[in-house]
Formats: sequence, structure tokens, C-alpha cells
Amino acid sequence: MISEIKNNETKICKKCGRELPLSKYSKIYGKAWSVTCKDCIIDTRTKKYYENGLTLYNTDKSMRTKRNYKTIHKSRILTKAVSGIAHIAKDERFVRLLDYKDTWISNYGRSIVKDGDRYKLLRGSCSHDDEELYYTLDKNVYFKTKKEWGHRRKKVKASDLVIQTFIVNYDMLNNTCIWHENNDVKDNYYKHLYPVTELQYGALKQIYDENGAVTETQIMDIINSVEYKPDNWNPWHFRRTYEGVGYLGTDDVDYNSDEYNRWKNMIQRCYNKKIHVYKPYYKDKSVCEEWLNFANFRIWYREHIILNEKLDLDKDLLVPNNNVYSPETCAFMTHYLNTVFEGRGVKRTIEKKEDGFKVQMDILSKKMDVGTFDTKEEAYKGFSRFKEKYIKELAESCKGKVQDCVYNAMLNWKVEIAD
Repeated sequence: MISEIKNNETKICKKCGRELPLSKYSKIYGKAWSVTCKDCIIDTRTKKYYENGLTLYNTDKSMRTKRNYKTIHKSRILTKAVSGIAHIAKDERFVRLLDYKDTWISNYGRSIVKDGDRYKLLRGSCSHDDEELYYTLDKNVYFKTKKEWGHRRKKVKASDLVIQTFIVNYDMLNNTCIWHENNDVKDNYYKHLYPVTELQYGALKQIYDENGAVTETQIMDIINSVEYKPDNWNPWHFRRTYEGVGYLGTDDVDYNSDEYNRWKNMIQRCYNKKIHVYKPYYKDKSVCEEWLNFANFRIWYREHIILNEKLDLDKDLLVPNNNVYSPETCAFMTHYLNTVFEGRGVKRTIEKKEDGFKVQMDILSKKMDVGTFDTKEEAYKGFSRFKEKYIKELAESCKGKVQDCVYNAMLNWKVEIAD
């Protein structure tokens, strides 16, 4: 009875003046009820965070968007000698897209696909709606019903692919538009493209319409201007508060989620000195600029994770000797596969016997006899050949169970003799 009466009691909020049930209020130290309703408390706290964040934003240059381009690993570049396709400029580079089947995009927006043993240049098509160039490509996706990776035809904007491949996008969540230099949507050269929000695009279009041109300084000023940030933007969420480098980039965060915990652990591994004491091999590792923003990492995570599967975030397979966590270097895979490609994951044992040098390879609890060799040098070579062959066989057994980029990287993996 007392509980029912308590649930029916109301109170008038001293801030908004509304009469609300007690459930809309917070208790102070578990005793007295607050004189302000929860909505007003949250509103006051949000405003305070915004004001404090804005003060920091105006003084902390690390919170500003910069004009940066991505570093492209040579393993992803398709040369003219291999493709047989002439380049339209000296600096044109065709870079492999990790999420699409045998597809390369150039920094000028041109695309090449491999059809059998032949490379061909895609023509694409211009949309009647926005006049942008689009390609229809085979995207590598996971089919939940089949529980395997396959391909789905998808129409993709050329400028989106160029930005994704060549330009650092600090805020993928809100940068849903692209500004082309001189408002020329047919110009997809990477240095002429800018990922922007709708408000920023509108402001740039207005300047262009009035003056016939927009300078780079004007573009970056508008991108960093509070006036043209999206309505839900709050500078408080762009503070570099995680190990001095990471930031949330959004107020929509589930702190108990796997996506958040993976991101936080990744940041800590690379930048927390206490962790480096007992895991020194992370001292020279880093996280790319895009993934310092949790909201950016979450977008990639949700597109690549397989729910209800125990998977590791691997950074060692796609790019040999890699030290950077990024969407271009990482993939989800089982713990066993991850261990195979970790430098410290595979144990090699060479034991001197009467008949030669006996070699064994250990991966987790799995032990494999490599063979016996006359000299230690031959033992090293034999181990490398064995491991390389084992990885190729492992790749074939994983075909369809892993992304194409993972499968291809396993097939092409080279083991050094001293490995």
C-alpha cells in the first residue's frame, strides 16, 4: 500500500514548473527527492558540458579538423605494368578496395576491376539526380542466413570511394556530403574533394554562387566553424580524453558494448604507458587518426563484425610488419588465425638430434612436426616452407568463412627464412 501511494505522488519541478510523478525525479543520496526533474537536470548538465567544451574547442587545436591524406601501403597499389591501363596523370595511383571484389579506385576517381586474368577500366554512369559518377561493384558482405561471406551488387559513388581511400575523414557520422572544388561534381581528384556536413555544404555553395569560387582557407574555416556544425554536435564529445588522443565523437555510446570496449582497449594498448610495462611490444603501435574517433570506429565495426562469434581484431595480416590499427589494416578473425600471424604467436622449436635438426611448429596447443634436416640453415628454410604451405592450406579451409581480403592475404603470405 505504501509503495502504491509513493508511486502516485507528484511533485512540481522548481525549474520548469511541471507537476510530475516522483519517478521523474532523482533521489539525493538515497534520501530526499530532488527539487528539479530529471529532464531539467539532464538539460542543465548538457548545456554545461557544451559551454565547457566550446571553451576548450576555441583553444585546443587538436580538436580541429585538418586537411590530411592517408598513407597507402605499396601492397594495395596496382601498377600500370600489371594492369596494362595507361594513367591519365603522373600521380595517378590505383589502390585496391578491401571491401569489394577485385576492384581498384584511383585518386582521380577512375576504377579498375579484374575479370579473370584481364584488367578492365570501368565506365560507370552519371546520376540524373546529382550528376555524380557511380560504379556498380560487387561488395563483399556477410550473409547471416548462409553464415558465409559472399558478394552483393552495389551502386557506389566514385567520390565516396576516393574519400574513403585517400582522405582522412574525421567525422564519418556527420560528414554525409562531399564538396568538389569549384563545385565541379565531375572532378573526383582526391585533392579537390572535402567530406562535409549538410550545413557546411550549404554554406560553401552559397559562397560559390556569390563569388564563383571558394578558397581552401574558406573551406576549412567553415568546416571548423561552430556555426555550421550539425544540430546534435557537442564539442564536449570531441575532447581528446582517452589516453590524451581518443574521443567519442558522439553522445550515443553504450559503455557496456563490445564495440566500445574494443575501441577503448585498442587505444589503451597503444598509448597507456602502464600497459607498455608488461606488454612492451605495443610501444611502437598506434591508431590511425580516423579511429581515434570512437564514432568512426563504430561504423567500421558494425559493418564487419559477425555477431555471436568470438573474433579478434587483427592488424598483422593485411599489411606485413604493420604497426597501425586502421580500416585499411585490420580485419576480424578467429583467435587461432590471429595467433598464426602474430609475430609472437607461432613458436618454432629446433632440436639437435643424432640424425640432424628436428623442427616443430606450435600454435596455441597445436603441435606440428616439420621434419628433420641436416643443417640448421636447412632447418630454418624447412620451417619457413612448412609454415607458408600450412597458411595456404588454412586459407583454402577458410574460404567463404572470412572476408575476401583476409583469404587473399593468407594466400599471398610470404614467410621469411628467419621468421
